[in-house]
Amino acid sequence: MARHFDYDENKLLPLQREAAAALVEHAFTPTKERKTKQQIADEIGISRMTLYRWDKSDANFIAYKNSLASNYVDSSLSMVYKKLLESIENGSVRGIETYLKRIGDLDKRSEVTITDGGDDKSFDERKRELLERMSDEGDI
Repeated sequence: MARHFDYDENKLLPLQREAAAALVEHAFTPTKERKTKQQIADEIGISRMTLYRWDKSDANFIAYKNSLASNYVDSSLSMVYKKLLESIENGSVRGIETYLKRIGDLDKRSEVTITDGGDDKSFDERKRELLERMSDEGDI
């Protein structure tokens, strides 16, 4: 499924591409191995406050950064499928269900058809017949 991020690359300010890539890398790096936002800003040559403003209030920058992050996640799709197949091989019912939903063989839709039985009996007549049958069978 292709996602569309509404940004205009021509409107990115100088150094914003580099800043967006650095922030995406920061987000996907284990916490203990991350650079600080100050270190990122220093390496790019901008202030930490400029980096913060771009990251929190510049809609074009945010959309561009989200597009980069999405591409990074999409590059991991083969690993996700591999893990899904491993879970199925290990007998995971949840994994099997997920796989069947993915290929369209399992969904939550059901169809119920109600017919009137094809006769012209009223509700009261049907109720009386049902009660008679139940009393004949000893259920009431």
